[in-house]
Amino acid sequence: MWDTNGRKIKHFLVGLNWKKNKSGKKYKKAIERYILILKKEAKQGETAWVKDAKQKSLARLKKYGISMAQVKESLDKKWLKDLSSKIVA
Repeated sequence: MWDTNGRKIKHFLVGLNWKKNKSGKKYKKAIERYILILKKEAKQGETAWVKDAKQKSLARLKKYGISMAQVKESLDKKWLKDLSSKIVA
């Protein structure tokens, strides 16, 4: 009989990224997204879009268990201490 479990398929046909790490940068990206929204709020003011995006970003931070102290630490590393006054506790 034929080998039907896929071992005979040529290597270039097989998806090479099956076992990639999908959640490695999730926490870092959540913090960066919140910082980006804070920058836009400082530049544009509190618009409806910024208000909604900030609410969703805060929910994401809460979901991942990221504290505001970690966000402030990230702001300090990026030399954005002036934005730390806009952080909601």
